[in-house]
Amino acid sequence: MSALFSLNPFYWNLVTDFRLIFAETFMRNAYAGGTLVALLGGLIGYFVVLRRSAFANHALGHTGFSGAAAAVLVGISPIYGLLAFTMVTGTGMALMGTKASNRDVEIGTMLAFALGLGLLFLGLYQGYATEAYSILFGELLGISVAQLWLTVYATIGVFVVMAFLYRPLLFSSLDEDVAEAKGLPMKLLGLTFMLLLAVAISFAVTVVGVLLIFALTVTPAAIAVRLTRRPWSAILVSITIAVTAVWAGLFLSWYLNPPVSFFICGIIFFEYLVVRGSAAIRASSLLRGVTVPERDSIARLRSAGLLGIASQGLALAGLFALAPAHPADPSWLWAASTYTPAHALGVGLLAAGVALAGLSALLYFLGFRGATRLSRVFFLPTYLSLLGLLGLGLAIAGLFLTVEGTLAAASGYALAPVYTLFGAPLLLVGAVLLFFGLLGQVVGTWRASSTYANRLFRVGAVLLFLPMLGQVVASLGYHGVTQRLPKAEPLAAAAG
Repeated sequence: MSALFSLNPFYWNLVTDFRLIFAETFMRNAYAGGTLVALLGGLIGYFVVLRRSAFANHALGHTGFSGAAAAVLVGISPIYGLLAFTMVTGTGMALMGTKASNRDVEIGTMLAFALGLGLLFLGLYQGYATEAYSILFGELLGISVAQLWLTVYATIGVFVVMAFLYRPLLFSSLDEDVAEAKGLPMKLLGLTFMLLLAVAISFAVTVVGVLLIFALTVTPAAIAVRLTRRPWSAILVSITIAVTAVWAGLFLSWYLNPPVSFFICGIIFFEYLVVRGSAAIRASSLLRGVTVPERDSIARLRSAGLLGIASQGLALAGLFALAPAHPADPSWLWAASTYTPAHALGVGLLAAGVALAGLSALLYFLGFRGATRLSRVFFLPTYLSLLGLLGLGLAIAGLFLTVEGTLAAASGYALAPVYTLFGAPLLLVGAVLLFFGLLGQVVGTWRASSTYANRLFRVGAVLLFLPMLGQVVASLGYHGVTQRLPKAEPLAAAAG
């Protein structure tokens, strides 16, 4: 595991951890510079998505590499070459195309020429162009004080210009034809925006590199526009996503060896997947109510509660069996060297508890899905229960990868750290979705109290966060409702 973990210990005390992190000058500079660049990327990225200029964003990042190579050739900082080339290229893109949607040919032509220049500059350079190559994947941990101050000035300048251009730029981004008919200076607005984009990209390259430029200048905004339609709200959400990803990436890089850029891109990518996946689930047929007898739906919810009681009981029994031995290294749970009858019994009970928990989650989903046909108040519990099922699958996959990584590391397998690196995030995301699944049970049980006028449901909903007790009370409530309902009454008829 040495290829994955660094020498910095994690103390489980965030105050101590951050105090140690900020004791290092390079980390303070990285956090400050990364935050400023995230502010730039989150702001400009919203208009990139709105104006459908993702290809221009991509092209400017790659032409910036040529500028960095030229700067290294003449012996100056790559950031100046980045700024010069991206601004010149951005100006050419704006002047050669009237509308953002019709610039693909011009952008592609200028991109090819700029990359050719970059190859020429690298060929002329006699030494090893470390600085130019670092532009490909970012070098946030190596940001200097001079670069930091330059980033401060650039951020202030971009925000000031955006404050003056916000309304006309927003109007022209939403509908170019109407804005042009209203007499707005479209070429001037397009030119100004491309120059602002060039500045933002030049500094974003220092964080995530040319090849990963979308991570800060497109994806956060793409997530934001799916969460809210209000421009100001979308900009704030985009900035928040970019800033938190940079902060989390730097925090993880302090303890883990993979590059900061990987963590930043990975975090934003997972967030994008969650947002897109959540929207797909909400629109899917899985959440539509099905016509089944009302009694059957309630019976499924009662059975889900009973299985939940059994699963939690087995899990507690497994933990009790494993309690005498509790090493700090969690890998002892599956290590063959620690095998004892008590150990095998504890692990078996835990596995059985997880299996019953999966069946319980499935029955909760099916029960709420059937109840949705009767009342739309059960739509949210159905949705959250489905997320919980998905979370259980991700958690199991993450645990499997983590176990495989630990076992592979013991045998000296070179790719062992990759298992853990991907297994841990899956386990974390699965745990979060499992919490949403539990929240769905709480919401559904609470709403059942109004539908069926049974106070036991409210008590059970409040106690569901406690092991077994809430499930017992909720199951009693569902059992009582089942006894009162006809044996074969369709939900559709009851709703009518």
